Amino acid sequence: MNKKIECILFDLDGTFADTSKDMCDALNTILTEKKFTNVNCEELKLHISKGAVGIIDYASKINGRSIDSSLMRAEFLQEYSDNTFVHTKMIDGISKLIEHIEMNKIKWGIVTNKHSKYVNKILKGFSIDEDVKYLVTGDMLEETKPSPEGLLKAIEMANVDAANTIYIGDDERDIVAGKSAGMLTVAADFGFIGPDKDMYSWNADVNIDNPTDLIKILSL
Repeated sequence: MNKKIECILFDLDGTFADTSKDMCDALNTILTEKKFTNVNCEELKLHISKGAVGIIDYASKINGRSIDSSLMRAEFLQEYSDNTFVHTKMIDGISKLIEHIEMNKIKWGIVTNKHSKYVNKILKGFSIDEDVKYLVTGDMLEETKPSPEGLLKAIEMANVDAANTIYIGDDERDIVAGKSAGMLTVAADFGFIGPDKDMYSWNADVNIDNPTDLIKILSL
C-alpha cells in the first residue's frame, strides 16, 4: 500500500471480537423463559449485524409467530448486559495485527454502533480497555453507521486525516460509512457475513479473509 497509513479503525462485532455466543445465550435464555423455541447460534451470527431488533425479528421467524419486540428487546438486552463477557473472544489474528500496528506506531481504535456499557465490558475483559485510545460507541452519536459521524469523530480524536485512515468492518454499513468519511475501506470476510450478503458488491478498497492479511497489505 503506497499511502502512508496513520490510523486503523475497527468495527467491533464480527470484526474485532466474536460476541455471537454471548448474544445467542442471552437470547435463548429469554426465549426459554417464555417457552419459545431457541435459535441456532451459528445461524444467529448472520443476523447480529442487524442489531437487537433484527435479532428479535429472527427469533420471531424461527418461532413462526410474532414476539412483542419492545418487551423482548428490553429483556434480551438486560440479560446480555449481565452476561456480556462469558464466551466472547477476540477474532483470530486480531492480536497479531494490533501488535504489528503498534510496532509501526500506527494509531488504532474502534468505532461501533454498540452501546458503551457492553463495549466497555468487552474491552475490559480483553484487558485492553486502557489501550483503545480512540473509541466511539453508538450512544455517543446522533447518527450511527452507515452515517460517517462516528468515524469522523474518531479521526478528530486521533488528529489524523481521513485519507490516511483505514476502516475495517464486516457489514455493508461499515463500508458505506468509511467511504462517506473519505477513508480507505476493508471488508472483513471472516465476520458475521451471511450467504445473502455479497461483500464484493460493497466495493470496499480491499477484501480480506483474515486480519493478518492486512499486515501484508500494509507492508506493500
